[in-house]
Amino acid sequence: MKKIIPISLAQIILLFFFVEQINAQQYLNDSLIYQTANIDIGQQFSTGYFTGFGHFTRSSFVEDIDGNLHIAYVDNYELFYFKSTDNGQTWDKQQIITGHEGDIRYASLETDLNGKVFIGMTVNSLYNYSNPTGITFGTEFYYDLYCANNKTGSWVVELVTLHSSGNFGAVVENIYVDADNNVHLFANRYGWNSVGGEAWEFVRNSSNNTWDPQLLICQFNDAGIDRFIYDNYIVLVDKLGRRALIAARTKPDANKLFYVLSDASNWQYPVEICDNIAVGWNRFDAVLDPSDTIYIAFLYNNSQGLPELKISKDTDPPVNANINLSISDTLDYFKLHCNSEGKFTMYLWIKNKNVQVTFSDDMINWTDPIEFPDSLKKYFGGLIVKTDTRRGYFTDYCKQINVIAGPRSAQPYGLDTLLYGDIKIDPGTFVEINDNIPTEFILSQNYPNPFNPTTNINISLPERSFVQLKVYNILGTEISTVVNKELQAGNYKYNFIAENLPSGIYFYKLNTGKLSITKKMTLIK
Repeated sequence: MKKIIPISLAQIILLFFFVEQINAQQYLNDSLIYQTANIDIGQQFSTGYFTGFGHFTRSSFVEDIDGNLHIAYVDNYELFYFKSTDNGQTWDKQQIITGHEGDIRYASLETDLNGKVFIGMTVNSLYNYSNPTGITFGTEFYYDLYCANNKTGSWVVELVTLHSSGNFGAVVENIYVDADNNVHLFANRYGWNSVGGEAWEFVRNSSNNTWDPQLLICQFNDAGIDRFIYDNYIVLVDKLGRRALIAARTKPDANKLFYVLSDASNWQYPVEICDNIAVGWNRFDAVLDPSDTIYIAFLYNNSQGLPELKISKDTDPPVNANINLSISDTLDYFKLHCNSEGKFTMYLWIKNKNVQVTFSDDMINWTDPIEFPDSLKKYFGGLIVKTDTRRGYFTDYCKQINVIAGPRSAQPYGLDTLLYGDIKIDPGTFVEINDNIPTEFILSQNYPNPFNPTTNINISLPERSFVQLKVYNILGTEISTVVNKELQAGNYKYNFIAENLPSGIYFYKLNTGKLSITKKMTLIK
């Protein structure tokens, strides 16, 4: 099942560990934050009637097959699109004119197998959110579903479905493209006192470019008022095209977690995982491992009213996760990631504490959580890109966006900032203290030198810079690109391992755009 990606001998024998300063000495045995950047300062937000706050996205950040990054972003109920071709260093921004400016509530983005962008969006059909005109009670949820795409080279907006009757409509939840390049758009029924919970799927046929009729995934009628938690659907797709939808539903007596499985065509009957999750919104997450096993994590309310973190593997009954949290810790929500080796990382948001991270080999037994400093906290909590199993490859990177809200003291509300962060899963990585900002660019002599087979390389940056650090042999042939990205000002340490390299002289070169420094090191065995 797992795709084998060829790598060179040099890549096998040249391993390096990257060290970035935080605020305190810590050991991170699986994960490392290494790139953070502002993308955009948004508009001042003028709220309208029954609109809530901020920016609304649903799985709206993806990396395509060529490594380009794409974001759909709703700001002041207008749709914007961002693209980066240089791993998040710079972003191109454009507003997509849809004919529904001021009316757009939610958006989800995906790229097809040719790199074309599809953005599903929920629109209110009666009024402008930021400047409402004569809104009557009972029309707040006249939600219609559209999809914008640039398949022809320019943006085209297609109608997917209109609300039929009653004060409810389709809220977009997720989007993906299958192996035949068909677009699948997921939505749920949401509105005022929605009776019965429903999940829907809409499929755009790639051969004739038309949308098929609405497909009912599941429906619940066992409560007078029952609707899905509309902030979070999770749709997992394995390499054979099998799908799993994980979602929560709210009832008067409890919040319930369930999943629905499907082969390439038909959805099965929903299966309840938990009858009392702690809180429905963002209290669960799910991932696929390299063997296409489904892992679901969620918070469960026990008889004492204390949340327990539980893990469900495929269809097995849930079991308690072994994680060392204080009895006073309140876990607000969390995000999961699984890398190409089946190693799991979980990012924790604990009330009145900082963001923390923990690691596991089996999703059951977790390392003690490690706290991240305030200086990096703002880069967590965004939309983490999951491993892409649809195309048959796995990534060791979590890439994410986040929105930091501006002041909310008076209307119009303050400017919100869109941020991009990049997290590399790198077993063996460690972090050291270094709070001092250097005054000049420095490439230190490696230590020890001569070395066998491990040596340390330190660099110092007085300012934020785009950094290249490469290693060459005596013939000038590049052996390894150790780093090739933008770094914050600070001191960095790289541990270079050349266990199977022959003895000899090697060169390592630092290039920051402002200067280039080369030093020599000697490997003696």
